[in-house]
Order: sequence, then C-alpha cells, then structure tokens
Amino acid sequence: MKILVVDDTEANRKLLAWMLEDDGHEVIEAVDGQEAVSLFKETEPDLVLMDVMMPVMDGFEATQAIKEYLGGTHVPIIFLTALSDDASLTKCLSIGGDDFLSKPINEQVLQAKIKAHSRIKDLTEQLKHQNKELTRLHQFTVREHEIAKSVFENALAASILDSKNTRHYISPAATFNGDLLLVSISPSGGLYALMADFTGHGLPAAIGALPVSQAFLEAAQQGASVSSIAREVNSTLEKFLPDDMFAAAAIAELNADGNRLTLWLGGMPDAILTDAAGKLKQLIQSTHMPLGILEDDEFEREANIVEVNHGDRLFLYTDGIPESLNQQREMYGEKRMLQHFDGSSADPLTSLIEDVNRFTGNKDQNDDITLLELACKPVETSVTGDASVLTLNHALPWTLHMSLQAEELRKTSSPISQIVDMIGSAPGIESHKDYLHTILAELFSNALEHGILGLCSDLKKTEDGYMEYYRQRAEKLKQLDKGTLDITVSFRAEGRKGYLTLRLDDSGKGFDIANRHHSGDEDSFGRGIDLIETLCDNVTYSEGGTRVEAEYTIQT
Repeated sequence: MKILVVDDTEANRKLLAWMLEDDGHEVIEAVDGQEAVSLFKETEPDLVLMDVMMPVMDGFEATQAIKEYLGGTHVPIIFLTALSDDASLTKCLSIGGDDFLSKPINEQVLQAKIKAHSRIKDLTEQLKHQNKELTRLHQFTVREHEIAKSVFENALAASILDSKNTRHYISPAATFNGDLLLVSISPSGGLYALMADFTGHGLPAAIGALPVSQAFLEAAQQGASVSSIAREVNSTLEKFLPDDMFAAAAIAELNADGNRLTLWLGGMPDAILTDAAGKLKQLIQSTHMPLGILEDDEFEREANIVEVNHGDRLFLYTDGIPESLNQQREMYGEKRMLQHFDGSSADPLTSLIEDVNRFTGNKDQNDDITLLELACKPVETSVTGDASVLTLNHALPWTLHMSLQAEELRKTSSPISQIVDMIGSAPGIESHKDYLHTILAELFSNALEHGILGLCSDLKKTEDGYMEYYRQRAEKLKQLDKGTLDITVSFRAEGRKGYLTLRLDDSGKGFDIANRHHSGDEDSFGRGIDLIETLCDNVTYSEGGTRVEAEYTIQT
C-alpha cells in the first residue's frame, strides 16, 4: 500500500517509515497538516497515518480538508495521538477519522489496523463499483421501459376506452400492467370489449398485450364474431406464450341497438349483469379455459347470448379486486364486492373502487386491478369500420345440405361448429356466427335428444334428474344403430337484407311442440327455444315435430 505519514517530529516519522517499509509498504512523509493535504492530492495514497498536534495546520483541519477533497471516495485516515481523554478521541472520529492509535505506537497493532482498513477499503471500492454498475443498469432499464411503454401505447392506441357506452378503472400493481382492456367498434355499429389477465406481473405479463391487441383489433375491424375472436386470440397466444403463461379473458359484444350481449368468458370471475338501478340481475358464469392453453382443435368457442333491456349494465373485472388484501392479509372477497350491486348505489363502479381502497388502506397493491362498466343502450360513436363485410347487394343465393347418419351422430363432438365455420365464410355471415351457432346448436340438440333418442326434458327438473338425463343421453347415443338427421341451410338476398333459412329433419318421433316447456327463472332447461324465437323472425315445426325451420335475417 502507499501510505502517507503525517507528523511534525522527524523521529516519529522515521520510526513509522521503518515499520511500514519493513512490511512492504511505500511511505510518503509530511511534516504538518498543510503539506499533508498537498501531498495527498499529488500522490493519492491508499491510507493516511495522521498526527493530531502539529504546527501550521493540525490533524483535525487536515483530515477535514482531505475528506472534502475525496467526496464519496473512501481512503482510511488513522489518527496517531498521545491524547487519551474521551473528548479528544471522540473528535478524531467525528470529523471524519476512521480509527486512532495511541502513542507510543505498537507495531503489531499498527499492522493489524492497516490490514483491517485495507480490507474495508477494498470492500468499499467493490461496493462503489457495483453501485456504479447498478446505476448504469438502472438508467438502461429506465430507458428500455420508456421505449417499451411507447410501443405498448402505440399498439393500444386504436382502442377507444372512452366511448359513451363504457366506463373503466385501471390500476396496475407495477409500471407495466398484466391486465389488458381493449374496446373497439364493429362495422355493424356494435361495440366489442376484451379484458385479459395474464399470469404474473410487470413487463413479462404485459408482453402478451402486443399480439392480443393486434389480433383483437384486426378481428374487430372485420366484424368477426365473439367466438371467432376468442379462437383467434387463443391460437395466437398458444403459439406465442411459454407453457407456463396464459391469459384469463372476457370478450363481449354489444349489438348496435344495445339490447343483446354476446359473451365468451375463460378463466375470469363471473360477469355481473345489473338493471339500470345497479341491482344484480344475473351472474354470467365463466365456463371456458383461459386463452393460450388449449390447441385449436381442443378450443371451446361457444359464447353466451343474453337479451338485455336498455339501461342494464354489464360489469367485467379481473381477480385483483376480490383478491385485494388489507393490512391483516385478509381478502376483500366476492361477498363484499357483490354488496355493491344490491341496488343501493346508483354508481356501483365508483362505490366499489372507493370501498376497495378503504379496505386496503391504500397500501401497495398485490395484483393489477381492472374494472369495466358496459352500458346496454344504443351504441353511440363516430367511429366506423369497414362495412364492406356486410354488403349483400351482390351476394349469390346458396344452399348447404348435410345428412348425418347414426355413425356420425354417435361421435362425441357436435358438427355444429364445422357447419357454422363453413357458412361463416359467405358474405355478411361472419359477424352473426355466434347467433347462428346458438340457434343451430339448440335445434340440433332438440332433434337429436327428443326426436331420435326420445329423451324427456322433465328429467331436468331436479339436480339428480339432470344428471340422469345426460346419463341416458350418453347411453342411448352409444347404442344408436339407425337414424338420420338432415341439416339444410339456405341463403337468399333481397336488397339490403339477407335471409338464412335453417331446416332440420330427423327420422325419429320428432319434437313434441304441443307440450313444449316455457322456461322460468329457476329452470335449468327450456331457455334455448325462447332465445331462438328471440333471435329468429320465424320458427315453425311440421311433419309431426320431425321438421323445424327457422328464418334468420341479416340486415346491413
């Protein structure tokens, strides 16, 4: 080490120099504090041995001057003093000294202290280097975050969160949000909304927002059905995300008139539907797997179609709300949340968020929070999409016919998805695929279960009966050796309207329309036919119930 020895007595300097040089150190000598400061700046020693009582400038003043010159750099200064009172020794340390030795100097103690302070100096240098590297990395990370934030904002810029039909609350737990909320207008004048909650937090979770936003917004511009959007986003994420990442999601479409909702929910909390006063009407269950898990041939695309009244409100939210924690690590929970939808609050969104903040004490969030309110009323927007997908003026008439025998009917998978995909490629049909899937699926089930298999819906009146119904269905379908179900879909265009006629003929006893059951609020069956009659202009049964024909209108 290079050591600066400061003492006004030559004999003391020579003795210290002899001890230090004998131990392999390089020694620089100064006769007083002023020279010490000058030599320190000139030679930059690794350690200073400083006498206290000296002419011109004493050790206290010299130490203060050296420490000011060093700034944040650490060079140990050990005082050499004959003073023994507590006040003097305390002053040695308080003005910036790192240690002291009492005169006469003990060589072994001196060597031990030099070694100790040498280690401290080395550690200090390491910390300084690491701090410098961390500062550089922090600045680099901040810059990367700024770039990433700009990319995300540009990618999500096409979303219109501030439409007149929507209100939202977004509160990320970190700089980047693992939750995603997108709103877009359909070419038919309706409104799409997508809410996703990716596994994890921060930038890794937010990365999935880029492909999802692109897939969703492109599909929305094309007027795709909700089920098609869900399928496209799932396929994108399944290829894009690592195996341990996925996205719980809710995709909703409100039609232009504001009286019909189409919903696909996968891995999300149940959606909340209220009346105009904010009172709970229905919890719409999330029945599908999150996006990015299933391969395309396994994907469950079926969407819920809900008829709503003007003034009703749909609430979608991520699990960051019910899983919010207070100071005692207690969860907010679904029960507390649903209390805000009992009709006592005209603004459940605001009252819920305020209550969550009170519950948590405004402490750091443990998860991202996203909440969307969708008002069920005619969609108001100046944004328009590409209406060319709905042009029917020059559409040619066509007919699709499919005859399913017992062998095809015994298959576990329904053919309805394949049929809907086939007819969905025709002009003007894509945006109606969810409605057509619901209509055809219900008509197919009635024709198969009641017509060909001869099952009775009365079994579904109890929970045990419901299970028995589907046990019998599986058993009879397995034993089915004869039977035919013909499906015919035809299309014709008249001016700015298109008409789809859906006809099913079964070889069984047919559907007993005379004893048809109209569903009530508590029933677990019978709702499908009521919904079909709402979606279609005409539904007629003939040939003893073995033929059903439904007409669906497409209007540009």
